[in-house]
Amino acid sequence: MKTILTIIALTCIFVSAEAQQGLENIFIEKYYISDTADSKVQTGGYLPPNSTTYRIWLDMKPGYSLQAIYGIEGHPLKIGSTTYFFNNEFAGGFYANEIEPKLLSNNTVMLDSWISVGAGSDGHTAVLKSRDVEFNTIKNIDSILQSTNPDAGVPIKRLDGLKAATPQRVVTVFGLDSTSLSMFGHTNSLKQGEEFITENGSWASFGGAFGPDTSNFVLIAQLTTNGQLSFELNMQLGTPLGGTENYVARNPNGAEFQIPSLIYPQLKNVLPEISLNIKPSKGNVKVDDNITIAANALDQDGSIRKVSFYVNDIKISEKFSAPYTMSWKAVKEGEMEVHAIAYDDKGAVKTSDSIILEVTK
Repeated sequence: MKTILTIIALTCIFVSAEAQQGLENIFIEKYYISDTADSKVQTGGYLPPNSTTYRIWLDMKPGYSLQAIYGIEGHPLKIGSTTYFFNNEFAGGFYANEIEPKLLSNNTVMLDSWISVGAGSDGHTAVLKSRDVEFNTIKNIDSILQSTNPDAGVPIKRLDGLKAATPQRVVTVFGLDSTSLSMFGHTNSLKQGEEFITENGSWASFGGAFGPDTSNFVLIAQLTTNGQLSFELNMQLGTPLGGTENYVARNPNGAEFQIPSLIYPQLKNVLPEISLNIKPSKGNVKVDDNITIAANALDQDGSIRKVSFYVNDIKISEKFSAPYTMSWKAVKEGEMEVHAIAYDDKGAVKTSDSIILEVTK
């Protein structure tokens, strides 16, 4: 496992100039919201009324593929609920690939919680309900799952987000066992505040997982809970030219990318703070003087990713760690406007006040 995760962690170093941020968004689909009729069917375990089944999708640019969802030291992978996740005790599974297609029509099997790399069952590819064109694929034999709650969009009794197809991309896990994956298992723990977390594990798709059409949406999890869903995701994508891109929920380093939707629910981001100091002072600058430009930058709810320095709107330097200090030499006389921009770990930016230098001979 350590070898596998080291490969995942290091591949970000070799991202070439082709990297264009192939991950466009993490999309959360409300697949189904249960009602009292669903809760009365005991086969498969008790499903609390008003439970929401969420599907978590990667929205990738065409040609990109999902290689792994992972947690490593410094980048934990987290999925949680303020209550617990529903698992169908009749025919549920840890992975979508463990769900037998012929049993999907039974009780609440369709609402089981599991992880995936694109499958909706062992015989179905998962598709967004809004892109499903196969009406009434699964017909429930227990006369439940009939809810038409508008918050869940199109009812699954009409469009169920399943496209019959085999074979499916199979989940491969590293560093994860049945204990660590228990919240996706075959029983309901009823533990309040249930959370899956790993800093040394992943689920992956050998060869990469692609969406079923050009929109390139790939399902990575289906989760049913009557509590508040939360997650922090890290992932590795394959690029169209054979490279890789790594995305992390927090504190991106080097070639790693970060987008806000990797964290759910999204919190309001406090902008970073930045100010400038220049020596010698603005009244004592001459051509060929060595100027020291120092930025004081901090982020109250995270960390500073980098600070960029500009003279007359031309970037002259970039620093990725404190102290954010650089030396610059004025090469000609005239008025020079100096400012800096701070970037935080969530992508927010803040520009400092400008300092005007009058450079003389």
